[in-house]
Amino acid sequence: MVKQHRNNLFNDCDLNVILENVCNSIIPQVEAIPETEFFSSSDSELVTNIIEQNSIKQIILHEEKIRMRKPALCRITPAGKIYRPVDGQDPPDLKDGMITQVEIPYSGDKRLLISRPSIHYKHGGPSFSIKEDRIVKYYVRPLYSDPKSFKSHFLRNYEKINKYLAWQAHDIALFDKKLRKLVVNAMSKRRERDKTIYLHLAPKPEATVFNPVHVRNRLHLRHQPAISGTPVISDEDFIKTIRVLRHTGNSFERTPTIYNVHNDQDLRNILVSNLNTHFAGDNNEDIFKLLGENGFTISFECQQALICKCLTWHCEEGLIHNLNTLLQDKLCRGCKIVLTIFNRTEKNFAALLDNIRKTLLKHPCMVKLKKEIADNEWHVIMNSHDDLIHRHWVHLMVFNLYFKRAADYPHLTTEERNFFAKP
Repeated sequence: MVKQHRNNLFNDCDLNVILENVCNSIIPQVEAIPETEFFSSSDSELVTNIIEQNSIKQIILHEEKIRMRKPALCRITPAGKIYRPVDGQDPPDLKDGMITQVEIPYSGDKRLLISRPSIHYKHGGPSFSIKEDRIVKYYVRPLYSDPKSFKSHFLRNYEKINKYLAWQAHDIALFDKKLRKLVVNAMSKRRERDKTIYLHLAPKPEATVFNPVHVRNRLHLRHQPAISGTPVISDEDFIKTIRVLRHTGNSFERTPTIYNVHNDQDLRNILVSNLNTHFAGDNNEDIFKLLGENGFTISFECQQALICKCLTWHCEEGLIHNLNTLLQDKLCRGCKIVLTIFNRTEKNFAALLDNIRKTLLKHPCMVKLKKEIADNEWHVIMNSHDDLIHRHWVHLMVFNLYFKRAADYPHLTTEERNFFAKP
């Protein structure tokens, strides 16, 4: 007895691909929920609806409805295949045979009949034709063969199909747990985002020109007193802040002999003073606050929207340590980070910049280099150590305060002065 169809079940594609595609579509589906429906429905209702829409319906074979059509006579070749005459001529050695059609009704997701589970045989399942609501198998055998061999063959095929369905059920059970977690997380993130407090920098007239900012900006907190949220600075306002830092750092570089003598804390204070000259909060108060020995921040109700650190370059390990410190803090979603580095000792500034760039790009939290603004300035995207989902804008600037000091000639000793004083 020979199988006539080569279209083996469970062998065309990986079930994991189908399940992964569903998982990747969850966030867009949650984001596409209309705002009125999103806020008027409870989380449990929305989660249930999304899960129902994306659940994979397993294949169920309806054993009680299996049907075998009446066998039909046919002619078979020595290889056991049905002979179909060509030009009306019969080849030699044809035998009388019998063909029997067996139909197994099913319900569930039709895609699963061609999907390979994580556990599977090398060549897939038995060969069946897939119809709309049933799978069909044609069994061909010699006319006077033992009917028990046909029944045994069918039962082996049926057992193999059920084994594949059990393997698929295991994969789908794991998927169902993952699906619920994804939907709940996506729903929670959208709810959380609606509590975001956007910090906007509005113009103030007396500011100095900063390519092309001509105004002092006021920071407005748009929130209601009874609602807590995450403070966020827009990318546009953050870029304005970077311009002020860049301008101040450039003034350091133009007169390194003046600023090199100041420690990191003094330089930090100068930067913060300039920032507060150009930006203000409500009621015209200073919006940039000192943080620790050499940092500063913008925060709202103890939540940081921006954090900056100023430090002198010493070595690669020092840079990595400071980055780790910033990224290990409990950062708010959307918190932006600035790292300002001062070179005081390295004569070859170009080589130092190349070293810093390589060290930055090799950092384990690095996601991508967004933009290389200048040889001494980089905009990168990084993850925090404890949160691989939310990403942060990290802006790193290096300013060169190195200058060649005049030779320090020693003073004459008393003996030397007496010697030269002799007539």
